[in-house]
Amino acid sequence: MSRILEFRLAKGITTASTKNDEWLKKSLELTIQLPEQTTEQGFQDALIHAEYLIDNYLGQPETPQIPNINTEELMKHKWEGRKIGEGQYSEGSLSWGWDFTDKFSPEIIAVLKKGPLHVGEYEFSLAGGGGIVSTKKTKEK
Repeated sequence: MSRILEFRLAKGITTASTKNDEWLKKSLELTIQLPEQTTEQGFQDALIHAEYLIDNYLGQPETPQIPNINTEELMKHKWEGRKIGEGQYSEGSLSWGWDFTDKFSPEIIAVLKKGPLHVGEYEFSLAGGGGIVSTKKTKEK
């Protein structure tokens, strides 16, 4: 009699989107490798466990899509600093700076609307009622 040393289990689910006429598809495939001395009961247990993991994953709400943004846009931006005169500002830096939102791509602003963005030791966020992007160096813990 041959022994099962590896098996694959795949499942998927398709649901209607609540926002438009598109369909949302979600699937997962697991490959399970069993030790050579696995018994029939061990195989059944592994199969049930794998099915449970997949069902649990498929039952989770859809995770929001995170846009692919170019963080270099934030890191190399010429930031404004403190006000030194009417319409004039000193040069800011990544450690402390700001600029108007129209100086950044819509993708960056969309991400910042969801909350602060941490890149390395810096934090970028919206300020001024959402019209300003600010940067600051985060405190080391």
